[in-house]
Amino acid sequence: MKHQLSKITPLETAKALHVAESQLERPEVTNGAPVYVQVRPHDIGERLELFQPRRPGYGLREVDTEYVKRLATRITRKGELDPVLVVKLAGRWVVVDGHHRLAAYRKLKLTTPIKCEWFAGTAREAMDAALLRNEKIHLPVEQADKSEAAWTRTLLDWNGKGWNSSKADIVKLTGASDGTVAQMRRVVKWHANFKSGVEKHPTGEKLSTALGPDLRRFSWNKVKTVLLDITPREWDMNEEAAKLARNLVMRMTTKLSDDPEVTARALWLYNRHLCPMLVEALQAVMRSEQEAERDLEDQEAYGRLGGDD
Repeated sequence: MKHQLSKITPLETAKALHVAESQLERPEVTNGAPVYVQVRPHDIGERLELFQPRRPGYGLREVDTEYVKRLATRITRKGELDPVLVVKLAGRWVVVDGHHRLAAYRKLKLTTPIKCEWFAGTAREAMDAALLRNEKIHLPVEQADKSEAAWTRTLLDWNGKGWNSSKADIVKLTGASDGTVAQMRRVVKWHANFKSGVEKHPTGEKLSTALGPDLRRFSWNKVKTVLLDITPREWDMNEEAAKLARNLVMRMTTKLSDDPEVTARALWLYNRHLCPMLVEALQAVMRSEQEAERDLEDQEAYGRLGGDD
């Protein structure tokens, strides 16, 4: 099944993780050393709902195409890159860390096997490894993606303790801020308590009314729209914008961002009357995004949504 990064929810990840744990085949490790295998690039599959912490362009594409081009050039000049990290699920190899390297090999139509490291841990540990290893390379994980990774782990009972699992561990693993993770834990707590009747916290009521009984069906980005009281019309506009962006990505890949001046001139030729309105609208969007980020930072810093956690 093909997954869109922009549509993957914590609930989908939870279901996929349950299946992966039953399908996982682990290597025999006797001395603790890494186990390496040779696998052809086109024989390595992807499970984006499990092992891709980055969501380039807000999940509109699977990889950063410019970075893939640079890696392909490096392969051509210097040969094979560092080993791709893989697991074996139901007899099939799946990339855990190295999606961009794999895309570069495929871009070059490489048919010979490449060196891969066979991850020896559990499926859950492999998810963590995908996140941790991405912190150690030159292409950073965006802060929004770190927040989504933290949200997933806050919801999925990562350490077997529900929302009482270690905040410090989630902060250290994902790179999300302490305040953000604390806010997530309060959100989960209030929602659960309101649903069970333990505590009728107004935020829990608001979340339950807007999102229903299962927060795992929603991204942290969607939950934030409820916390910030973003109107349905504003959310619908965001959805329509995401659809248009996906169409642009599918049809034009990176052409719009290759040369901003060429893009600006192309828009002028396309509809010169639109351009002044587009500039004004873009400035409004940038202001709105900055204000929303400041609102969340204020809530995290001063605990306006509740006490310390």
